[in-house]
Amino acid sequence: MRISLNKYKIFSNAKINIGLNVFQKEDDGYHNIDSIMVPIDLSDEMDITFYSELGDLKIECSDKNIPTNERNILYKTYKIFFEESKKEKEKISIFLKKNIPSEAGLGGGSSNAGFFLKLLNEYYGNIYNEKELEELAMKIGSDVPFFIKNKTARVSGKGNKIELIENNLKDSIILIKPINFGVSTKEAYESFDNLKEVKYADFDKIIENLREGNRIALENNIENSLEQGILETNIDIKMLKMTLNSVISGKKFFMSGSGSTYYSFVTEFEKSQIETRLKTFVDNVKIIICNTIN
Repeated sequence: MRISLNKYKIFSNAKINIGLNVFQKEDDGYHNIDSIMVPIDLSDEMDITFYSELGDLKIECSDKNIPTNERNILYKTYKIFFEESKKEKEKISIFLKKNIPSEAGLGGGSSNAGFFLKLLNEYYGNIYNEKELEELAMKIGSDVPFFIKNKTARVSGKGNKIELIENNLKDSIILIKPINFGVSTKEAYESFDNLKEVKYADFDKIIENLREGNRIALENNIENSLEQGILETNIDIKMLKMTLNSVISGKKFFMSGSGSTYYSFVTEFEKSQIETRLKTFVDNVKIIICNTIN
């Protein structure tokens, strides 16, 4: 018996949140959000092999801290796809090379899931259209539907409402990810739930700023509800933000998603200067320069 193998290499990219509003917890225990999500060109690599025989999913990962069993979001994606499509499970193997830090607010796991789901759908003959694929993605995780479209978008509701927007920002982005700690999404939301007052981002203005490519105005309208909570409860994050503000005065740093990554917009001229300064004066952080994908 000859087994036919089909091998694919996929690059699943990260995202940043340009502003994030979180609203009070609903009766179902979840929060509604409002955010602008922007894809960036920092990517994980997935080598995926389809064996065209019945079997299960096998995951290997370059990062030994990431579970490769049922707890991995790729496994959840696999399970949901085969259950919903009523197909018999087939043998697939994935080698995941992690370049996107985890517990970073950059959507690495959600991106892996979204890209894997798109490949499964394509491989099995486009069972679902884009809208149906987004509904399926919602069952996997609230950031996964965004990666089905993977374009600058306003994402609201529980992550299920996605409206594409025009993004003409030309600046690069510098990411600052602490090496010794992360922030779990659960911790971020619990901190938010205990906040006395919340400052909200103005997304109508942010959308206008992105369309005009006006970075200065944009920076004045960004707020992140989860960051406001985390700064109250997490001393490591608080120290990191204070350090960033003191090392590079006059620059604004924003948290992406539930953290722990901070980012700042940099011009071509500022890029290497700011990178050097951060590497010299901020300990235990990973510095990554990237660009938005539009």
